[in-house]
Amino acid sequence: MNIIDTIVADGNEIFRHGLSAILRTEGTFEIQSEIDNGALVLTAYESVRPDLCILSFFMPEMEGIIIAKKIIDRDPDANILLLADETNRKTLNEFLDSGAYGLIHKSAHRLELIDAAEKVAKGERYLGKQFSRMMTEEYKRLAQKKKRPDPVKSITKREREILGLLTEGLTSTEIADKLYISPRTVEKHRTNLLKKLDLRNTAALVRFAMENEQALL
Repeated sequence: MNIIDTIVADGNEIFRHGLSAILRTEGTFEIQSEIDNGALVLTAYESVRPDLCILSFFMPEMEGIIIAKKIIDRDPDANILLLADETNRKTLNEFLDSGAYGLIHKSAHRLELIDAAEKVAKGERYLGKQFSRMMTEEYKRLAQKKKRPDPVKSITKREREILGLLTEGLTSTEIADKLYISPRTVEKHRTNLLKKLDLRNTAALVRFAMENEQALL
């Protein structure tokens, strides 16, 4: 049975000791150091050179995500499992940018913790269930976005003219006079634009026109 030399770093004493106790019950994890201060993790890592470093996202003195990047800069083969306090896209993106191998939430079941720790210690990637769902939803969202046709391409020449005049602050009557059409026709074009672009009001139309000025030319 291969022993996994492990560092556990978390600012909360009860959580840190509880985490270490769970790992010790498996018999394969040897806790070489428990650290409560982010600034001390780098020194401990250099001293122990562990098979696994379990590191909380938020630590006193220095954040865990920063520590992870510093460790990986010095040792690209470092096996780091990050523990997240929050489940959101920002946390997921910071983890992906860090180069760490694993991420789970602190509320994860003990079996998930052990599974993640064992896999990361072997140099395998591990993404906790909550973050895996988030990643899947993000892929679906991006895929749907790619499938949607470019709304600008559906806008007719006349509608582009009306959009341009709306951004100048002209009323429907003023636009009608300028384009030699009736105010009712202007309103019809405006309504069609709202439907095409899935917008709610004229202010949103103006904002869309300003944000897509180059594409509308």
